[in-house]
Amino acid sequence: MPFEPPSFPSTDQLDRDIAQMLADDARLSFRKIAADLGVTEGTVRGRVKRLQNAGLLKLVPILDIDRARDCGPGEGGQHMMFVTVKCANGKLDQVRHGLLGLPQVSALYDANAAPRLVAICILSSLREAAEVTDKVIALDGIREVETELVLQSVKYNAAIAPIAALEDTGQAVAERED
Repeated sequence: MPFEPPSFPSTDQLDRDIAQMLADDARLSFRKIAADLGVTEGTVRGRVKRLQNAGLLKLVPILDIDRARDCGPGEGGQHMMFVTVKCANGKLDQVRHGLLGLPQVSALYDANAAPRLVAICILSSLREAAEVTDKVIALDGIREVETELVLQSVKYNAAIAPIAALEDTGQAVAERED
């Protein structure tokens, strides 16, 4: 089954302004956004809901991987691992679907050196890193796998690429309330 990118509804400047304000500070209330943009709170709420339902906007907490990694045993530490996969010819879609099926994969990218994929995994332990690596290696269509564990974050800009969703932290997803 070939991979088909999703189709998205059109957006306008107001959608982009709302998204930018939330990217700058996701804690802003809909009331504050509405006041700053000169629209009603209901308009902002409706636009955010439409963008979220379309998959264009996702409000996610950003984990401090360095601080989470320092947690003691049983305290829910986190590790980040990059997985670069070279696929056999004609197997890119199959490998992509296999990687998307792993719950530890928080992000998946097609790389410029096709057929190559890069996954970012958020893991609770080094043992889980080994288990995920074994699962990736076992996927049909894999030519080569390279994994790298992140030792420390030197610079990270959450507005460019959120790395963890609420589901990744094990918490229930709650409706955004003002």
